[in-house]
Amino acid sequence: MRDASLTLDWADGTYAFRLGWAELEKLQEACDAGPYVVLQRLRTGTWRVGDVAHVVRLGLIGGGMTPVDALKKARAYVEARPPAENLLPAQAILSAGVVGAPEEDDGSDRPAPNDADRVDDLPNGKIRMATVYGLGAAMGFTPQQVGAMSLWQFMAAVKGYAKANNPDDGKSLTAAEEDALWAVVAEG
Repeated sequence: MRDASLTLDWADGTYAFRLGWAELEKLQEACDAGPYVVLQRLRTGTWRVGDVAHVVRLGLIGGGMTPVDALKKARAYVEARPPAENLLPAQAILSAGVVGAPEEDDGSDRPAPNDADRVDDLPNGKIRMATVYGLGAAMGFTPQQVGAMSLWQFMAAVKGYAKANNPDDGKSLTAAEEDALWAVVAEG
């Protein structure tokens, strides 16, 4: 199961990075854009300095570092350095969070959702986080449990919940059904 984790040699050591729902929500607020939009900016050279710093800092927090220590690392090794030095790590961290790390291959070749294809009235590809947490609550998860999940863990929970609540079906969800569930999460 993909958990959005990535270990990198970065700054003064080797660190674990992870962007679960809680970190993606904070990234969306800090960058005023959805995670796929921020990733696109990082990949196309239209990034902002804050995009790089927030991805690295929140990735460290999601990887298990305390917020205080992550802020110190981000200030020392991102904000006090030329931003381009951390562009590749930021791309890798956010890619692992929303697309998955290469070593986390789940056997599917489904592409990540494309913001341009999503019908949504929120600006900059933002995700309706209240809907994500609401779906989690409907499945019996606390906000803390939802926040700790990766996108894949959450979607697996949704898929399992749907299957468990339709036991007579005997089939797994089709790709179209999974896409429809994703649309519910994204659109609210």
